[in-house]
Amino acid sequence: MLPYLRSGTKFGAPFVPMGKDVVARVMKLGEVGPGKKFYDLGSGDGRLVIAAAMLGAEAVGVEIDAIRVLYSRLWLKVLGIKNARIIKGNLFDQDLSSADIVSLYLLEETNEKLKPKLEEELKPGTPVVATGFPIPGWKPIKVDPHGPVYGPIYFYKKINSKH
Repeated sequence: MLPYLRSGTKFGAPFVPMGKDVVARVMKLGEVGPGKKFYDLGSGDGRLVIAAAMLGAEAVGVEIDAIRVLYSRLWLKVLGIKNARIIKGNLFDQDLSSADIVSLYLLEETNEKLKPKLEEELKPGTPVVATGFPIPGWKPIKVDPHGPVYGPIYFYKKINSKH
């Protein structure tokens, strides 16, 4: 892992924008669409939330950085998107029990810390798409090698309380 990624952030990951092609792949792997509730943990500038909402999902972004929250909310307003919202807060404090799909673009160490929460709160069969970094100890159902520069896109489904 690149050293600045490990130590260069005080949150779960540094902000690194995701390319349009990677956004499209995340949406496809997660089978995002109408009738689904999509959560993006560490939503950054909101591009995944916007993409999910444009596909008809109810989209929720959770972001701790106030500037990125304002930026994301502004884009939702400018685009007239009503089926999405950005929550300013810590992703570890968000209730995920209503999620149908969860997206992570976080460091592997953050994914590791988040794993017990995902195992406890997600319903069996809930898709989890981890971009760039895997969830340690979970076996992906599919790995798309065409992720961002940091690594592939990992697709998981929550099986039960022990993954």
